[in-house]
Amino acid sequence: MRSEEEMIAYALEIDPSLLPFVPELLADLDELGSDAELIAKVLGDLDLTAASVVVDLGCGKGAASVEIAEVLGCRVVGIELFEPFVRICEALAHERGVSDRCEFRHGDILKLAEIAGPFDAAVFAALGDTLGGLDATIRAVRRYVRPGGYLVISDVFLKDGGSAGFPGFENYADRPETRRLLESCGDIVVREVRESAEEAVDSDEAMESELIRRRAHELAGRHPELADALLGFATFQAEANEYIAKNLIGAIWVLRRS
Repeated sequence: MRSEEEMIAYALEIDPSLLPFVPELLADLDELGSDAELIAKVLGDLDLTAASVVVDLGCGKGAASVEIAEVLGCRVVGIELFEPFVRICEALAHERGVSDRCEFRHGDILKLAEIAGPFDAAVFAALGDTLGGLDATIRAVRRYVRPGGYLVISDVFLKDGGSAGFPGFENYADRPETRRLLESCGDIVVREVRESAEEAVDSDEAMESELIRRRAHELAGRHPELADALLGFATFQAEANEYIAKNLIGAIWVLRRS
């Protein structure tokens, strides 16, 4: 599943007037590409405590942030560029009873590292190459983490024989090259967790595509002047999900910062 940042960027490419409709287009997708429960479990296996502070970079609708706060009992700071999602994050934290442990900030994660950290761990989940290639992403994320802390990266790598030819996925590489890029700043991968069975992933991708398609058709009925753009958005997301299922393997990597 593509991240919300990637979806928003594509919506702006199609037609900037689509931006106000992004929250409704993605209304049925709570996790927006990341596995909140698995991310929280991975963090729970580290030497973090209730006194630790975790930053969730590009936190989307807050699913991972809230899950981490619930499971670990620690404080979580979520940073999200798309301001309407920040309000959704706050509502979710209130609904789940962790408002006292969650703080959500609107802003660009490339610009906030000097005033928002350092943290015991940083989560960068399912955001693709929105910060550039993987080596550039690691350079950006590690600025939020204290020495000896953790970077938790949820992303994908190419299957054997997989293609990186789909728009927006040109920077992806096979597993050995992905591992090399992850460690390009001197941090060490201490754990790798592969995503669930391929059949389940295929099913999830298909369901997510269908949910976006339904929302796009509903909006097109109310806004016929944007019908082509809305349906084009849904079609592209479905094609991207099909590409992901055929060519990529998802994983979560834990790096200890040098």
